[in-house]
Amino acid sequence: MSIETRNRSRPVGVDEPVDGLDGAAGLAPTQALRAIYAFFYNKKVGLTLILAAGLACLFGVLFPQMPAGVRGDPASVDGWLQSVRPSYGGWTSIMDAVGLFNVFSSPLFLTIMGLLALSITACTTHRIPVLMQTAFHPHTKVTAEFFRRARLNDRFTTPLPSREAVALIKEDAKARRVRVIEDHHGPGHNLYTDKWHLAPFGTVIAHTAFVVIMAGFVVSSLTGFRDDQFTLTVGRPAEVGHGTGLVAEAISFSDTYYDNGSPKDYVTDLVLSVDGREVARQDVRVNDPLRYDGVMFHQAYFGIAAVMEIRDASGRLLFNDGVPLEWTTPDGSLSYGVLEVPGRDQELFVIGSASGRTGTGIEPGQMRIEVYPTSLDAPVGAAVLDQSGSVQIDGLTYTFEREQQFTGLLVKRDPGTGIVWLGCLLLIIGTCLTMFFRHHRIWIRVTPEAGGGSLVQLASPDRQDATFTRQFAEVAAGLAGALAEADALGEADAGGAGALEDAAVRADLMAEAGSPELGVIEQGLPEANPMEAGSPEAGSPEPDPMEQQSSDLMEEGDEPNA
Repeated sequence: MSIETRNRSRPVGVDEPVDGLDGAAGLAPTQALRAIYAFFYNKKVGLTLILAAGLACLFGVLFPQMPAGVRGDPASVDGWLQSVRPSYGGWTSIMDAVGLFNVFSSPLFLTIMGLLALSITACTTHRIPVLMQTAFHPHTKVTAEFFRRARLNDRFTTPLPSREAVALIKEDAKARRVRVIEDHHGPGHNLYTDKWHLAPFGTVIAHTAFVVIMAGFVVSSLTGFRDDQFTLTVGRPAEVGHGTGLVAEAISFSDTYYDNGSPKDYVTDLVLSVDGREVARQDVRVNDPLRYDGVMFHQAYFGIAAVMEIRDASGRLLFNDGVPLEWTTPDGSLSYGVLEVPGRDQELFVIGSASGRTGTGIEPGQMRIEVYPTSLDAPVGAAVLDQSGSVQIDGLTYTFEREQQFTGLLVKRDPGTGIVWLGCLLLIIGTCLTMFFRHHRIWIRVTPEAGGGSLVQLASPDRQDATFTRQFAEVAAGLAGALAEADALGEADAGGAGALEDAAVRADLMAEAGSPELGVIEQGLPEANPMEAGSPEAGSPEPDPMEQQSSDLMEEGDEPNA
């Protein structure tokens, strides 16, 4: 017997694997996509991303965030860090290094939010087929055990035949604006009823809303800008930047207060111009921003600026504008501003006494200036200047002209605002559909009883809540009452028709006998309704049995959604 028992159709090639161990391994592209899709719609992954995003947002709320207008300016960054150093001490530099002062713009946060958006999208698309099946192709066939073990169930009997009971139940459902789907599989007559069958799609709308809101923020961050500390010294125009081509100038600024010292109003008379042509002007207040070409100017803060002039050795003007004293030393005794010296790797610190502070070595009307190399902590020169006083430091002449008010504005262009508002609207709609229009289902089975009449069973597996439990009980009680009332009316109609028939027979007999009491008997007869079914005087023929059978067959053949 040969050792080789398998028949080979052809010899094995030199480069072919002989046992599969050295063959190529890998996933087909569709399998890889399915694996990625399954990873993102996994509930544990979604919960992990939600917790990570929540933790990042918590850090962003607990710790102060560096304004966007400060991040691109090393001098402003240093000044901002110095302002928060009294609160965090030696941890300030470490917290800045790990990004706790820039949480919402950090790559880690943006990555988490991107993954969360993918997870929400995957979970939503994964759930849509189930919702479609439940809404448009619900499971209508149930077992007898279902009516005994469902969370909510009830049963009662009625003397009515099953077909009449089903017809009355359908009429009741129509009156309550409930969808009815009839199941013809048996046993008995089976009805599936529900209301607000589209309400579960509210979860899809709400989840989509979160993705839309995040998309709005992405659009704003990529195509918009936000400058929280755009300062204008009164009477000194400045370019807005960010590709707007706008030049802003504060014509004046005024601040008023109540008698108790609390602020009453802050107003900046703001002018915008393009290529020297005025395009907008408005009194800007805290809650009344100026809007132009998608850019908004909000009143934010105000203070004192030191108007400085810087010239080089040849007398060429390098700078002539206000330096806002935006920052305060840890002890609150001094206010200072920082300026990058044009054309030099140096920073100019302009320092003045804080409002109401004395004994600082800087008298009212004076400013102290210090010039530092950007990478060093030791100044290359310092001086205290009176108004119009000058000093030369490292080849440049610094002149303190005067003090002047400045206004601080929040300037932003936010093209994603409309998208965010759309997402908020979708969130409200989805939440309302989910919370206030609950999808409730009731299965009803009507079966004929052996001794006559019908057994009506109702059941629902839906999650119990106080409202639906009460509604279920009301539906069951209402159906029982309606069927009982219909049966009582049927008996009354049958009794009246029988009395009429007996009286008519007696009248015929007396007429044949020539009885003088005929007129009395005729007066005692109740007046027959010409439309009363079953009355000989109705004038209408009895229903055709074949027509009735055809009607019954048509009812049995109704479509489920009829």
